[in-house]
Amino acid sequence: MISKFDDHFNKLLKKINSNNKFILGLSGGIDSMALLHLIKNFTDDKRNVSINCMPIIIDHNLRDESGFEAKEVKKISQNLGFYTQIKKINSSKPNGNIQNWARKQRRNILFQKCLELSANLILGHHFDDQAETLFMRITRESALDGLSGMNEITSWNGVFIMRPLLSYKKEQIKNYVRNKKIFYFEDSSNINDKFERVKTRFYLDYIKKNIWPNIINDLNYFSNLNSNLLIKTDNFFYSWFNKNIIIHEGGAVRVDYASLRNIFEKSFLFAVRIVGKIIQTVGGNDYAPKRKKTSHLIFSLFTKNFRKKSLGNVNVFICQGYIFFIRENRNLNFGLNIQQNKYYIFDGRFLVKSSISGKLVKCNSNDLVLINKNNPFYKFGLWINNSIPYLETLEGKTIKPHLNIINKKSKLNIVTNDCFSLYLLNRILV
Repeated sequence: MISKFDDHFNKLLKKINSNNKFILGLSGGIDSMALLHLIKNFTDDKRNVSINCMPIIIDHNLRDESGFEAKEVKKISQNLGFYTQIKKINSSKPNGNIQNWARKQRRNILFQKCLELSANLILGHHFDDQAETLFMRITRESALDGLSGMNEITSWNGVFIMRPLLSYKKEQIKNYVRNKKIFYFEDSSNINDKFERVKTRFYLDYIKKNIWPNIINDLNYFSNLNSNLLIKTDNFFYSWFNKNIIIHEGGAVRVDYASLRNIFEKSFLFAVRIVGKIIQTVGGNDYAPKRKKTSHLIFSLFTKNFRKKSLGNVNVFICQGYIFFIRENRNLNFGLNIQQNKYYIFDGRFLVKSSISGKLVKCNSNDLVLINKNNPFYKFGLWINNSIPYLETLEGKTIKPHLNIINKKSKLNIVTNDCFSLYLLNRILV
C-alpha cells in the first residue's frame, strides 16, 4: 500500500501545484492515523518532493476521554517528527444535531489555520465514506453536484482540500494498520446509531450482506459518473456564467431571465444546479437547497404571475428582464467580536480579515458602501449594505468594508492596504 500511496499522493501534489504546505486533520481514529503514517513514509522517501505537514487535533470536548485521547495522539504524531497542535472547542453545544455542529466547528478551525499559514488541507476520507456520503445525499434529494460526492481535490474558499485515501477501501486501511501495528483510538460515537452517518453505515452494511453485495462499489461508480458529467459540461457552464450572471462583491447576483429560461427548457437539472448554487452563495448556506424546493422556485419564476419569493434566506425577484438574488435582511448575526489579523466567517458568505480589532455591526445608513449609478445593483444598494457587516473599532469608530470575491480555484489574495476586508465566498463556480 505504501508505494501505491506514494505514487498517487505525488500525482495529487502535482495537480494542485502549490507550496506543498499542509494541515492534516488528525482525529486519532484508524483512517487519520493510517494517513499520518503514510505521509510520514512519503516524507522519508528519497524522492524530489518536499512537503511540510502540520497535524491538527480537534478536541470537540464532547466525551470525558477526549482530552486524554488528544494528548496521546499528539505524542504519537510528534514522536513521528510532526509539529502537532491540539485545538479545543469550548463553545456551548447545541441541543440537537451534535455531529453537524462538530463538523462545522472542526471545519472552521482547520480552515482558519490553513489561511493563517497559507497552507492546504489533507483529510482522511476513504472509499466507504464516499458511498455513505452519496447514499445520504440521495436520500436528501441532492442536486447534481451533491450526487457527484467528494473529490480527491476540492477548492474551498481559497484552500485546496486533498483526500488521498478516497480510492482506498476501509478493509485496505484496516489491513495496513494491522500489519504496521499502528495505534489508534475508537471513538464511541461511531457506534451510536442516533447519528445519521452511523445509521447509514449500519444500513449499507445490512444491504451489502443481504440484498446488494456490490452497493459500495456501485455507489462510488455512480459518483464518478456524475463527476465526469459535470467536468464535461463545466466548460459550457462557465462560458454561460460569464455571459449571463453578474455577482456583486456585497453578495447579490443578477441573472438574465431569458437565458436562464432557455436553460430551463433544455435541461431542467442544470437550471436547478445554477439556481441552487446562486442561492447557496447569496444565502451563505453550506449546501444548495433541496432539489424539490429549488424546482418549485424555478417553475414559479417562469409563470406570468411571479412577483417575489424567498428561499434559503434569499429574496428572489424579477426586474427589467433580469432575476435578482439578494440576501434577506434577517437571521444576520451581527455583534461578532474579531481580533486583528485573524480570519472569521460572517453569515456563511464572507471571509473577514481586519488589521484592527473590533466588533461587526450593522451598517450606518448615512455612510454606505457606495455603488456606482451605472452598476446593475445601484437600485438595491441599501439592501446590500444592510446585509453586510461594518467594523466598529474599540474606540467606537465605524469602518466600511473593502469588498472582494474569492472565485473558483483562486488562492486568497489579501489586500494589504485595507484595514477591513470582506471576501465573498463565491460557490457558484465551485
